[in-house]
Amino acid sequence: MSEAALLDKLRDRAPEAFEELVREYGSRLLSVSLRILRNKEDAEDAVQNAFAKVFQSIDSFRGDASLYTWLYRIVKNESLMKIRETSRVQVVDVEEFLPRYEHGQHQDSIQDWTHFPDLRLETKELASFYEQCIDELPEPYRMAYILKDVEKLSEDDVCRILELRKGAMKNRVHRARLVIRKRVEQFLSESTR
Repeated sequence: MSEAALLDKLRDRAPEAFEELVREYGSRLLSVSLRILRNKEDAEDAVQNAFAKVFQSIDSFRGDASLYTWLYRIVKNESLMKIRETSRVQVVDVEEFLPRYEHGQHQDSIQDWTHFPDLRLETKELASFYEQCIDELPEPYRMAYILKDVEKLSEDDVCRILELRKGAMKNRVHRARLVIRKRVEQFLSESTR
């Protein structure tokens, strides 16, 4: 079923359209929520709440973005509300990991990652630490990073979902990458001692 046909049926409140919506987008939206919340039950609740909001407000969908982008934004907001409710993740200070500047010059060198063996990047321990690094980013940086680098959405879609200008979105993603990169470098250098 095309997106336009699905939208027409959703606006007509056809039960099979809501089933199709859940079937078409449910698992992808659950994946998004899981990446944000890191807890299956909370993610399922957030997605269920998001679908309830979609069902109630489908008439407000104007079509400025794709249906998936609109759904994504709703799931993101529901997931963030869940985080605010539970506030269980320790957040790192981004400034601690960003390059230092003096007189407009970098004071820290950015290490070349090419010398790290590929096998070390595939270890379960490193993957777990990488997920922890993402979880501990402050919310604005975490969301931008997840949408752009993990979910591989386009810059325009990320900007629409986060309601940001492109420059602000790119800044958040860049800073998140720097923090994650530096923390992973520290982790790898500590594990080789």
